Amino acid sequence: MDKSIVDTVGEFLSDDPKKMGKLSSDINYRRMQLLLLREIVLELRKLNQSKAVLA
Repeated sequence: MDKSIVDTVGEFLSDDPKKMGKLSSDINYRRMQLLLLREIVLELRKLNQSKAVLA
């Protein structure tokens, strides 16, 4: 896989209010899920890096 999961998920996120205003509430819910997933992945990466430093 050439791209990291964070980059892949990031492509689905948009801060453009016009674009987001046109989407249904279901899409907004999916966007929130992607944001949460991205944050979880970033936190797990930080934990793995700190474990690698300690080992």
